[in-house]
Amino acid sequence: MHLAAALGLGSSAAVAFVGAGGKKTAMGQLAVEGTNDGCAVGYTTTTAMPPPPDLPLALTGPDEWHTDLEAHDPPVAIARESVADPARVDRKVRGFEASVVEQLSEAELFDWLLVKADGARKREFKAPSDVEPVVPGTATHVVPVASVAAVGEALTTDVVHRPERVADITGLHVGDTITPEAVGTVLTHPDGGRRNAPAEASVIPLVNKADTETQRRTARDVLIHALSQTERCSRGVITSFASDVCEVVSATDVQEVQR
Repeated sequence: MHLAAALGLGSSAAVAFVGAGGKKTAMGQLAVEGTNDGCAVGYTTTTAMPPPPDLPLALTGPDEWHTDLEAHDPPVAIARESVADPARVDRKVRGFEASVVEQLSEAELFDWLLVKADGARKREFKAPSDVEPVVPGTATHVVPVASVAAVGEALTTDVVHRPERVADITGLHVGDTITPEAVGTVLTHPDGGRRNAPAEASVIPLVNKADTETQRRTARDVLIHALSQTERCSRGVITSFASDVCEVVSATDVQEVQR
């Protein structure tokens, strides 16, 4: 697997991940790939996140980060503070406002800055609320993520974060069966995966958890529909981090299907 190549990352990138079903895993994969390729990698969030287990964590303030990060060689995860919640078993840290992440990008401390830009409460699929995602204006790439495991399930909170928003975008009703077309529509919809993406950023939808051949075919159907909905996206990516799969679906593939 070489996810960075599939996403088209160059020597300098700020990559914002949105959606559900694989953001943290994809960010972790890129942290490994970037480090192995000699890139300085930063990992942060504009919301909250569990600290990545394989990276050192630097807690710093919005005005102190430049000095504090001098003591940390990349790769490094950066956040503002720990989230105090005794009801949670897993630890979380709170990130920064978009303006601070933009400063991190512009400071050129990192070749790749990876940004978790929204939350999904461990669901497989989501559509954003009115106040998210919080994508920094310096993002060169935005990656809307969904899990193929959502296809065939009921549009409820068991599987989907904010199913009512998915219903608004797709025309489904809460409780309906989630189709590949519904997932594809949300991934590239201006009120879905493309919401708040900077105008110049590359938007590359990613369908994760395609662990079997059947799931890969379904993921391909999702992306063919997603790419058919907009000229903004030139390709999408199918992944299975469990099976080491990383497959690119291009706009050319969509054109061949439509002939």
